[in-house]
Amino acid sequence: MGTGSIKKVFPGNNTAQGFYSFYDYIIEPDTTRIFVIKGGPGVGKSTFMKQIGMEMVEKGYDIEFHHCSSDNGSLDGVVIPEIGIAMIDGTAPHIVDPRNPGAVDEILHLGDFWDEKGMRTHKKEIIDANREVGRLFARAYRFLRAAQDIYNDWEIANMEAMDYAVANKHAVELINHIFSKRKVASRVGRARHLFATANTPDGPISYLDTIISPMKESFILVGEPGTGKSTLLQKVTNAAVERGYFAEVYHCALDPQKVEHVVIPELGTALITSEDPHAFTPGPKDVAVNLNEGLNRRIVEKYRDVVDYDRRTYMELFYRGISFIAQAKKTHDYMETFYVPNMDFEGVSRLRQKTLDRILAYAGELKAGS
Repeated sequence: MGTGSIKKVFPGNNTAQGFYSFYDYIIEPDTTRIFVIKGGPGVGKSTFMKQIGMEMVEKGYDIEFHHCSSDNGSLDGVVIPEIGIAMIDGTAPHIVDPRNPGAVDEILHLGDFWDEKGMRTHKKEIIDANREVGRLFARAYRFLRAAQDIYNDWEIANMEAMDYAVANKHAVELINHIFSKRKVASRVGRARHLFATANTPDGPISYLDTIISPMKESFILVGEPGTGKSTLLQKVTNAAVERGYFAEVYHCALDPQKVEHVVIPELGTALITSEDPHAFTPGPKDVAVNLNEGLNRRIVEKYRDVVDYDRRTYMELFYRGISFIAQAKKTHDYMETFYVPNMDFEGVSRLRQKTLDRILAYAGELKAGS
């Protein structure tokens, strides 16, 4: 068996609506096993998951790494789709608890390996740092909300100039092309919702390339804000589900109500939005769909000054929000310094090996039963 592949996604995000979670879509609730990992900052949750994930990659399993939007170098979860196994960080701000305890879910508490007495000597520092992290994120979200308001004004200017018949025509053509061999099914498919891009301490980080690399064809949607890209993608998603397909729906990192990318794995098809601050460079075989064709240039010119101002102000507010997320990360790192010296990492390592052995046993049982 060769080496497996790694797909990287974000299950949660720092958005204009605050922290937004798609944790319910990490894995189906009736899967083989879900390990919910609890413990404080710096106790090794991400390393625990990442090392098991890499072990499984080496054994030939394809893996999903679900990255943390507040620390993109860390993981919030690992999924092994082939055997229906997930490990999920169950701590704030994305608190996860078992929904089917024992039957599917269980808690692995890394707090069993810390020295409580040693940590209590830093009780005040930990509480103060935790409060400061909360304040910094609240400030970040205020700036992201303000950026979203300005972005909405930018959209409205373009909406006045947009002929949506052009967007509708593109939607019909894409749906007819993608689903030409499949009519509406007797059983509907399903959609899985995640983020391909996150607003992180390092700015917007995208792992889109790991998501679309297995796809055979990609359609790149190009268009100014307000030209109907998200609406078109929602129409394609609805068409896929109506025809019984499984669709992966990736949402906008700032406005999670908007769809940004859609992948239909069974068809090997991806539809990708290309727009700053996460513009996508098309490959030689990618097909561009230009929604700017529907813009009335006379009206666009009428609002040129408004749009230019909105663009500048949006970016200023957006990156101001990012700066507070970066400060929160630094404060969180400081808080970790009170946990790390008081952890029995050898004990954590033994639990990790035991958990890996259990996962391999589940894989063996599934192979034997197939």
